[in-house]
Formats: sequence, C-alpha cells, structure tokens
Amino acid sequence: MSQPGDFRPQRSSLFDRPLPPGYRDELQALIAERPADPPRHTGSTLLFQLGDLRLALPTRVASAVAPILHIARIPHRSGTVLLGLVAFRGDILPCCSLRKLLDVPEKPEEKQTGAARTLILEESPGVRWACPIDGVLGVRILGGQLAAQAAPIASHWFKGSFHDNATPGTVASDQLGSDKPDFYKPGSDKSGPGNLGTFHLLDHEVLFRQITLATA
Repeated sequence: MSQPGDFRPQRSSLFDRPLPPGYRDELQALIAERPADPPRHTGSTLLFQLGDLRLALPTRVASAVAPILHIARIPHRSGTVLLGLVAFRGDILPCCSLRKLLDVPEKPEEKQTGAARTLILEESPGVRWACPIDGVLGVRILGGQLAAQAAPIASHWFKGSFHDNATPGTVASDQLGSDKPDFYKPGSDKSGPGNLGTFHLLDHEVLFRQITLATA
C-alpha cells in the first residue's frame, strides 16, 4: 500500500499508458519533414557600403540617396543613434547613424573623411529617416535564394547574403524611381570594383523597429 504523498504509482501509470492513436505516424511525419527552404529575395535592391560592410536593402524602403546633408544637432542627444535633423525635399527628417545602430567599427581614416552620401529610408508614406553611408554600389534585380553566410555583426540584422561581381556605377538614377536624384556617379563614392563581392541583405522590418526604439 502506498504511503500518503507517495506519487510513484501515479508516475508509473502515466508512463505506462499506451500511445494515442496516430501519435507514432505523426511523430515520424514530423521527423521526415523537409527542412525549410533558404530565404528568398526578389526585386530591385540597392547595394551600399558602410565601413567595410557591404549591405543591401529593397529599393521600396531605400527610397532615395542624396548628397551629404547638413545635420542640425539636437541638444542633449549627442553620442546616440539619433544624430539630429536634416532638410530633404522640403521636409525635416530625423537623421540616425546606421553605424552606431549596427555597431560597425569606424577606422581613423573614416573619421577624417566622413560619410559620402545620405540614404533616405522610408518605412511607410510620411515615415522617413536619413542615414549617412559610405558609398552606393548600384542597384540589382535579385531573384533567388539567399545564403546564410557569416557577417561581422549580429545575424539578427540580416535576411541572408548574396554574391555580386558587377561593375559599380552603371545604374541610372531612374532605377530608384523617375523622381529620385542621380544617386551614383563614378568616382563620387568611397568604393570601387574591388569592394564588390558578398552583400548582406538587411531585414528592413528589424531595422525600422530598432531605429524607432533607438530614436524615441
């Protein structure tokens, strides 16, 4: 006879119960299930440089590239992701540092020369940010699977990676839309043919969420 508080009989009966109907077949089906396909990306994609990092974003969110814009500093916000405010096409946009947000190291020579262009990101109509970048390498039409290649920053920022060997500076401004500025002129960016290779496609949903949190 079991003593009060002795749960051994209940444990024994629990583990000795027969499997429910169909459990074994369902378990085998789960084990045999084909692994998920690698992520895919299709459509027009902007390639750009941030330090030594080669990045990419869909042109539907990387909506324009402008020359370096004057940044009006915001009191008591120095040293943060939010750099200040800029004027772009009649609007005042918050300007944020992708370098700080992504934790991309800055070399001494990069501190002296500064950024080369300003990338305009558009999450939705009327919700835009300006971000200094180190160069634009072109626009590509992607249509395939992305590789899971290691990057020098945290993997949660990326959807995947792809390889590109095309010559930069060959893309017309109308590939970012007919009303977009001429975003690439050969020799105007701190990049060149030797910089092409593996690009990391940023997850723009993660990017916008983190920008919103960091600039609140």
